[in-house]
Amino acid sequence: MSSRLIFGSLYASLYVRMASILVVIILTMGFVYGFITYSVTYDYLQETTQQFNRELAKKLVGEREIVVNGQINRDALKQTFHDYMTVNPNIEIYLLDLNGKILSYSADPGKVKRDSVSVEPIQAFLQGELLPGDDPRSFTMKKAFSVTYVPTESKPEGYLYVVLRGEEYDQVNQALQNNYVIQYSLISLLISLAIGLLLGLLLFYTITRRVRNLSIAMHNFTENGFSAYPDPTLVDKHYNDEIGYLARSFDVMAEHTIAQLSKLGEQDKLRRELVANISHDLRTPLASMLGYLETMTLKGDTLDSQSREDYLKIVSQHGKRLSRLIDDLFDLAKFDASEVIVEKEIFSFSEFIFDVVQKFQNKAEHHDIKLQLECPEEALLVNADIALIERVLDNLLSNAFNHTNPGDSIVISVLKQKAEIMIQIQDTGCGIHEKDLPKVFDRFYQAGNKHRKGKHAGLGLAIVKRIVELHGRKIEVVSKVGERTQFCFSLLLKSL
Repeated sequence: MSSRLIFGSLYASLYVRMASILVVIILTMGFVYGFITYSVTYDYLQETTQQFNRELAKKLVGEREIVVNGQINRDALKQTFHDYMTVNPNIEIYLLDLNGKILSYSADPGKVKRDSVSVEPIQAFLQGELLPGDDPRSFTMKKAFSVTYVPTESKPEGYLYVVLRGEEYDQVNQALQNNYVIQYSLISLLISLAIGLLLGLLLFYTITRRVRNLSIAMHNFTENGFSAYPDPTLVDKHYNDEIGYLARSFDVMAEHTIAQLSKLGEQDKLRRELVANISHDLRTPLASMLGYLETMTLKGDTLDSQSREDYLKIVSQHGKRLSRLIDDLFDLAKFDASEVIVEKEIFSFSEFIFDVVQKFQNKAEHHDIKLQLECPEEALLVNADIALIERVLDNLLSNAFNHTNPGDSIVISVLKQKAEIMIQIQDTGCGIHEKDLPKVFDRFYQAGNKHRKGKHAGLGLAIVKRIVELHGRKIEVVSKVGERTQFCFSLLLKSL
């Protein structure tokens, strides 16, 4: 299955889930909105109707002469009931006693279910508040109403209770709602939901498309063995949201992974070269040693004392060379395992460097190389591991001798710079090519040139770099082919 099919299915699954959630949210919001709108509208219409017909009960009493000479005119009341049942069924009129008991009414007797209504909304209405009252035709429904005392407010015997929007109104209103309001509301709701759904799906498509492209980029990166950078068009890093941050993080990770794999490949190549060089450096002196020893064994007493002495001297030299190589390998192994412990002590670097240089004077004279020390006469105290620093200087001087010819010079300079001293070892030998400079301290690298003299395996500078780093410092190298090479590192001065 192709990567686009794999991640297409993942994308579709994510897209479907997000779309389903969106549909549920929109439907829920539509239902809640419709319910709240209907409730608020109904209450508003009730209040508006009640406010508009607030004085209706008083007008009926006055216009219909329901009260005459301070007494309820039963005939006029009965005629009013009849007229409003026939002419204006929009309202229903009830005669109540002061406790809210229904005495008579204009509604159809078969429709009235209550014997009384609550007087609390009536009293509140008479005091100026607008509250829905009980509908005598229902045990639960509340209706807008108008009410007044009868026969008079000063000598009340009951209430004229007028229910607004009565049964006939409810029937007509329900029919209108069924035919128009519900239909139009439903259509409007469906259109709103459809528009919201389409906009939401478009937005989700935009978001999930970036996720899908990033997933494809990751898959392709994996399929290519983490060696080829994914298509940049699939990694959208221009947004400042979470997906953009994820894309930038993946971009950094991919670059780092490719660089690390490239470095590992280079390291592996250098390691193979090192193994080959070490094998050669081990095999050559070992073969010479075995050759001379075998010659001494076969010839036995036929060799004169001078030849025997020369053979033994050569065998000893090759043995020492093998010993140094093995020591270097062992030291590097200890550095890798972090087993080397720096044991610092305060000592005079001026005296120390003089002793180190003295060790190489005979070698310099033997090879016709000028060895020179430039160091201040004052006591320069440093806090360092004296054995490890001596190893650094031995390796750097040995490296300088290995790359110089008779007539060249090696200069060791010690410079005081504020709170530190700078140690420089410069030779006028063959130099190092510019492309090899970044790798000279690499333990798996050996700059190939004809001046190397085949006497070392290229491990000395790697050891130097590790020792200097253990002292919290750095070592640097500058060189020009055919002219000079200079190594320098620093140590902190210690004040008493």
